[in-house]
Amino acid sequence: MKAVCLLLCLGLARNIAGSIFERRIPTLERLGERIGERISEPLEKLGNVKQHLLNHQRSQEALPTLKNQQLGQYPQQHQQQFVARVPLEMQQNQFSYENLFPRQSYLQKGRVQRESSKLHSSENDDSLQTNQLHSSAESSQERQEEMDLPPVFADENMPTQMIKLQEAAHGDAIEWRGIKIAVGPNSLIQKKEDIAKLYADAQKSMKHINEESQKNFHNTYQVASQKDNEDIYLNATQLLKKNGYPVEEHIIQTEDGYLLTMFRIVKQATRHSRSVASKGAVLLMHGLYGSADDWLLMGPKHSLAYLLADEGYDVLLGNVRGNKYCRNHVIKHPAQKDFWQFSTDEIARVDLPALIDYALKITGQQKLFYVGYSQGTTAFFAMASAMPEYNEKIIKMYAIAPMVYMSNARSPMVRMIAPSSDLFEQLKPHLKDGEFKPSKELLKTMGGDMCEQEIGCKKICSNLNFVMSGVNLDNLEPEQIPVIMGHLPAGGSTRQIKQLGQALASNEFRMYDYGSEVNQKMYGTVQPPVYDVSQIQTPVALYYSEEDWLSHPKDVERLHRELPNVTEHYKVPEAHFSHMDYQFYKNAPQVVYHKLIKSMNNSS
Repeated sequence: MKAVCLLLCLGLARNIAGSIFERRIPTLERLGERIGERISEPLEKLGNVKQHLLNHQRSQEALPTLKNQQLGQYPQQHQQQFVARVPLEMQQNQFSYENLFPRQSYLQKGRVQRESSKLHSSENDDSLQTNQLHSSAESSQERQEEMDLPPVFADENMPTQMIKLQEAAHGDAIEWRGIKIAVGPNSLIQKKEDIAKLYADAQKSMKHINEESQKNFHNTYQVASQKDNEDIYLNATQLLKKNGYPVEEHIIQTEDGYLLTMFRIVKQATRHSRSVASKGAVLLMHGLYGSADDWLLMGPKHSLAYLLADEGYDVLLGNVRGNKYCRNHVIKHPAQKDFWQFSTDEIARVDLPALIDYALKITGQQKLFYVGYSQGTTAFFAMASAMPEYNEKIIKMYAIAPMVYMSNARSPMVRMIAPSSDLFEQLKPHLKDGEFKPSKELLKTMGGDMCEQEIGCKKICSNLNFVMSGVNLDNLEPEQIPVIMGHLPAGGSTRQIKQLGQALASNEFRMYDYGSEVNQKMYGTVQPPVYDVSQIQTPVALYYSEEDWLSHPKDVERLHRELPNVTEHYKVPEAHFSHMDYQFYKNAPQVVYHKLIKSMNNSS
């Protein structure tokens, strides 16, 4: 009886509110559902509109990325002529908005139409044909053919009509012997003579080779670059060990926190005819944007470090802040701007004294021989004039390609960076504090284009050191070039090259110029203090050449006149002997090193 009553109650409840097993929608809820259907239909349409708007926004945001990806897939002559193209997914998203929004407010602003006119000039590529955007009714095959064409891009705010190709207004170009510089109303370069001031002396000093010789050299270099030469990747320690020379690595912390690496070639009694003590210690200091590797890259019998070690000297290879062996600091990091806030002044005042003191300590010597190349000479003469006590620690200083006075430097790069240059103001944005890593375009402007015209090898003429210092193909072994470029440049600050430009403009050998206001705070004077080389008492030997881009004979002669104790004054008797030939010419031992070692032996 109870069970029957329970079933009757459940039945009544089901008719009123629905079953617990099968839900019934009450009358009031069914009424709300019918009202909701009328509300949800336009809301759903609004949701679709919102989704399509989001899709369009994503498509627009993806355009720059798509552009960058596609730019690398088409010939250079087309890259600057890309205009605008609506991605296929955007075309498919263009459903009918008329029921909700005025058509012109979205479609005409968001889309870019492309008419059936020529996309590319026939001067560039006749094979690229015209194309036209198709409607959604066209076949998928036609649509795919269209998508295979190079994409073009445009600002979404530009008109919907065909977007005309626009050329950047750089002004007319002035050409001098194949070198072009664009000029405008604000440019100080207005005539050919202005370009000649930058390049003429450098070009004149180079040995000009014919087109056939350029091709032959380039082909030989290309073959050499394909070979697996491990010297390209080996560091100083590995190079020395490979050639059978025991080596020690030493880390020196400077007073301002930089960690410098010094390599020492350890004496081998069986290799030498005399003891190290009787010959003494020699500190070799590398050039601008170089490293200790540069004294080793030509191998035994050709590189000075090996020759000195064979002769019985205790050889020490120094490195200065900023190069690949000295990119550590107790608190700073190379990724930080303040790590690179140094010039040759800090190298001369801090790094060099630390290296000399440490070298004397580990060798047990009272004095040592100093061999500086390029920047290695600049730093020494600055140190010896500002810190006279170090004159007493040097037996003799050998200045190879001395860079002290720069008034007649031929390097287009140094001439352009000089504050007196017509291009200085345009280059200033590229010369901010930091590591000096000029772009390919900047290197081309600073001498790379001229270099390529003269020697016909783009790879060599995209290397900072060759562009800055000059190239003599007669003295370069094609097989050795990949090794040299594997180690150079080794790193350094922008202030280092700027200081050379300042020396050219000022006609003086002086400290870094920060500008009058900062100079007043740093030095107490509006102009930077001058290094007085007449106070240097160390015996000096000068080695230079007639056509060096960075060490001009007139500037070396001036240095010779002002130094009080020059014991040797030697001009390399070879035409077109370049700045880098001192280290990377296979005959450098015959024309430079043997004379230097003989002088050193006589001074021991």
